[in-house]
Amino acid sequence: MWLFKQIRQEPVLFQGLIQALFPVLVAFGALQLQESQLGALYAFTAALLSFLTRIQVTPLSNPRDDADNRLAPRPRSD
Repeated sequence: MWLFKQIRQEPVLFQGLIQALFPVLVAFGALQLQESQLGALYAFTAALLSFLTRIQVTPLSNPRDDADNRLAPRPRSD
């Protein structure tokens, strides 16, 4: 559970770690990929993790906590 909490609190850090993992695995021979395959994997994970990161950090129009309490003042309609 600690890991999932850290991922939710620091999605960009998680994205960077995942993106760095693949080239390291290839460099040490743990993954046997050609350069084009590694590039495609890197592009796919970048797109997927960017999307997931955006979901985690994009503000909501009506933010609420777990108890459904409003976290921002309601906009005034003058």
